[in-house]
Amino acid sequence: MSIAMKKIIFTLTIALLCLTSCKDYLDRPTLTSYDESNFWRNENTVRMYAQGAYIAYFKGYGSGFDYGNWCAGYVTWADEDIRTTAWATQTQTTTSGSGWSFSWVRRHNLMLDRVSNSATLSDEAKNHWTGIARFFRALEYADLCATFGDMPYYDHEIFDGNPEELFKDRDPIGFCVTKIIEDFDYAAANVRQNDGVAQINRDVVLAYMVKRLLYFGTLLKYHNLDQTVSTAAFNKAKWAAEELINGGRYQISDDYRGLFTTLNTLRNNPEVIFYREYATSLANHAMLTVSYIDGQAGTTLRTINNYLSTDGLPIKQSPLYAYSPSKDYTEMVKNRDPRLLASFADTLRVPSVTGGGIGYSTTGIATVKFQPVNATIDNIIYQNRNNITACPLMRYGEVLVAYAEVMAELGQFTQAVADASINKLRNRSIPHNGATLPKLPPMVVSGSDITANSVVLNDPDRDPSVSPILWEIRRERMAELVFEGQRKSDLKRWKKYSYLRTMETDGRPSDIAMGAPFSLYRWGTTGYNQLHIQYPNAGQFYVFSPGDSTSIAIYNLYQAAGRRDWVEGDIIYERQYFTSLPTEEITFYKDRGHKLTQNPGWSDQ
Repeated sequence: MSIAMKKIIFTLTIALLCLTSCKDYLDRPTLTSYDESNFWRNENTVRMYAQGAYIAYFKGYGSGFDYGNWCAGYVTWADEDIRTTAWATQTQTTTSGSGWSFSWVRRHNLMLDRVSNSATLSDEAKNHWTGIARFFRALEYADLCATFGDMPYYDHEIFDGNPEELFKDRDPIGFCVTKIIEDFDYAAANVRQNDGVAQINRDVVLAYMVKRLLYFGTLLKYHNLDQTVSTAAFNKAKWAAEELINGGRYQISDDYRGLFTTLNTLRNNPEVIFYREYATSLANHAMLTVSYIDGQAGTTLRTINNYLSTDGLPIKQSPLYAYSPSKDYTEMVKNRDPRLLASFADTLRVPSVTGGGIGYSTTGIATVKFQPVNATIDNIIYQNRNNITACPLMRYGEVLVAYAEVMAELGQFTQAVADASINKLRNRSIPHNGATLPKLPPMVVSGSDITANSVVLNDPDRDPSVSPILWEIRRERMAELVFEGQRKSDLKRWKKYSYLRTMETDGRPSDIAMGAPFSLYRWGTTGYNQLHIQYPNAGQFYVFSPGDSTSIAIYNLYQAAGRRDWVEGDIIYERQYFTSLPTEEITFYKDRGHKLTQNPGWSDQ
C-alpha cells in the first residue's frame, strides 16, 4: 500500500459522487446526494461505482494523446519496447511510484463489503456485483504481480488499527495467482451472461480469464516460480477458452483490418467480445493521427520477417519466398501471410521521399493496421486527437491463439485443437486493394512437428529451446496480435528478453535494430540523397554486402550509445523482468519496525 494510502486509509473518492455522513439525528435523508446509508441500496448506483473502474482496465486507444496500452505509444511502432537505453547502465532503483499502489485493491474490496451487506439488493444482484468486484480485483492483482512479482495480498478492507496486517511483507506470487484464479472462478460462475450494451458480462470475464491465466501459467513456468500453480492456471485458462468456443456466440471476421478501423462502434462485429466506443466531442483518441499524419518512429525488420510465406513456410525455408537479406522491401511483402498487408504498407515510406511527411516511418516500414482504407488527410476525424475509430478491447481471435498456446503448454495440442484455433484464424478472406489475399494453408500437426502442404517446418531462426510446435504458435500469436501491446509482456512471461538484444553479431545488426532493406538500383540516387537529408549519419544505413552499395537498410534506431546486450543469468540483466519496489516504501516499512522485501538485483536503499 502506498505511503499516501496508509496516511489516509479511511479516505475514498468516488468520481462524480459525494458520499457524506449526516450525524445530526434531526437531519432528514437527502434526496439529491448519496451517503453510506442509501448509496448501496439499488443497482443503478452500484453500476455507477463499478463503471468508475472501467478506465483502469479498458483503456482501449486511450483518450486525447494518451495511447492506452496499445503498441508502445508514440515512442516506437516496433511492437516491442526497444528503447535505446542499455540495461546494464540502469543502476538506479525506483525511489517512488512505478505502479506500487493499492488504491484500486481497496476500492474493489470496499465494493465487495458494501454489496454483501446491502439490505435491499436481491441475492442474484449481490452475486453478480460481487462477481464484478472480484473480476476487477483479479485484474488489479494480475497487473501488480506482472509488474512486481510477489505482492502483499489483501482480500478485505485494511484499517490502520492492525499494523501487522497493514505492513505485512509480500506474499509469494504463486499464492497471489491462486487468489486471482479464485476470483476469476467466482466471477465466471456469477456474472450475468447479459447485463446490457457495453457492460461486463460472463463472456468478458471468460476472455480475460484466458488472457491473464495464460500469462501467469507461462510466467510461473518459465521463471520457475511455482510449477503447481502454473499448471492450475493453464487448466483454468483451457476451461474458460472452451466455454467461449463451445458457446458458439463468436466467429472470426474476414476483415482483419476492419476490426481496428471501424468508426464509432464494433457492436455488430461477430469477432468482438468487448469494445470501447468513441464519438466526436464525447470521447476521442489520437492513434490514427500518430500512425497516419504525424509519422511513426519505426517498425523493425524482426516483425516483418516473422510472417510466413503463402506456402505456409518460414521465409528462410520457403522456395516461393527465396530469401535474401538484401531483398527489396516491396518484394518482401509479396506472397506472405495476408495479415502482413492488412497491418503494414506495401511500399517503402520514409520522410522527405513519400511526400509531405504523411504516414512515413523512420525505418521505412509503416503500419496501416489502424488506418481506415478510405481515410483522407483533410477529414478532421483523422487529425489531431479527433479520432473516433472504435477499439476492440477483447476479440475472439485473441482467445483462439491463446487457447492454442495453452493446449501446447499442457501437451494437448492436437489437430482438432489446431482446427478449432489457428486454422480458423488462417481461414480469413482478407480484402486488399479490391481483391482477396491468398490464405495460408492449414496448420497440420505431425507428431512433434508442424507441416504445411506436407512439408515439415524447419525454421533456421527457431530458438532451439522452444519446441517446433510452440515456436509456430508463438509466431502465429505475433502475427495475429501485432501492435496490440502484448509483445513485450509475451517475451517477459516466456523469459525471452534475450530476443531484445540489439548488439551486432559478426558485424551485422540484429533484425530488431534494422528497418526496411531497399535497392539503390530501384530507389535511385535521387531518393538516396533525399534519405541522407533526413538521415545524415552514414551509420544510419547498413550495407548488406561489403563493397556493394546497392543493397542497404535504414538503421537509424540504434547508434553506438544505444546498442544493448543481454547476458543470460547475469542479475544486472535478469532483474529487468520485475520492477524494483520504490525505496521510499521499503524505508516507510523499516521506520515502523517492519520489512518489505526488495526484488533481486535491486537496491533497497
